Amino acid sequence: MIKLYGVGISFNVNKVRYCLNYLNLKYDWVQTNPMQGENQKPEYLEICPTGKIPAMEIDGLKLFESNAINKYLATTNNSPIYPQDAQKRAVVDAWMDYTAIHVAAAVGRVFFNRVVAPMLGQKVDGASLQVGLEFLDKYFPILEKQLSQNTYLAGTEFSLADINLLAVLDPCELAQISLAKYPSITKWRNGLRSQNFYQKCYKDYTQFVQEAMSAKA
Repeated sequence: MIKLYGVGISFNVNKVRYCLNYLNLKYDWVQTNPMQGENQKPEYLEICPTGKIPAMEIDGLKLFESNAINKYLATTNNSPIYPQDAQKRAVVDAWMDYTAIHVAAAVGRVFFNRVVAPMLGQKVDGASLQVGLEFLDKYFPILEKQLSQNTYLAGTEFSLADINLLAVLDPCELAQISLAKYPSITKWRNGLRSQNFYQKCYKDYTQFVQEAMSAKA
């Protein structure tokens, strides 16, 4: 039995959903909304001591941090999306870390200030927003170059690195982050968004979030 905790607006939660879908694993999704403080309840903190989403329970194991969860899922299911070969795995790890540490942090700044803060009635941090945009101008060209030379982010094979980046880029349209200057990223992204593991989550992330926000209004 697999239980996934989180909400669909979170790209870190969706990263795990993509992996579960790709591996054809059945799971129960326990809606856990940080905006309503559900991630700070004692019963949730027993699963995830950091109070972050996502978290997962699987066969008695309690896990948190999306990259750790996905690595565990791929490894225990003997999936090539997280290679056994040490050199190939290191390349996948490098691009996963680059995306999580640099790209996701920058996208998060922009997404929070352009979408989440206004939605919650919070003050927009203009300086943080500008830093996020400047970082993306620095980080996106590196991704563009890599994807112009390779079919997938870590080379010729689809991997967890692709799942990671795909989820991180989901908020781009809502956050008014343009990918127009990056044709290789756009082509790669469109190809993956048409696949079943993505479509099982939603046809379109932007529409999904807008509908969710309208339902709560």
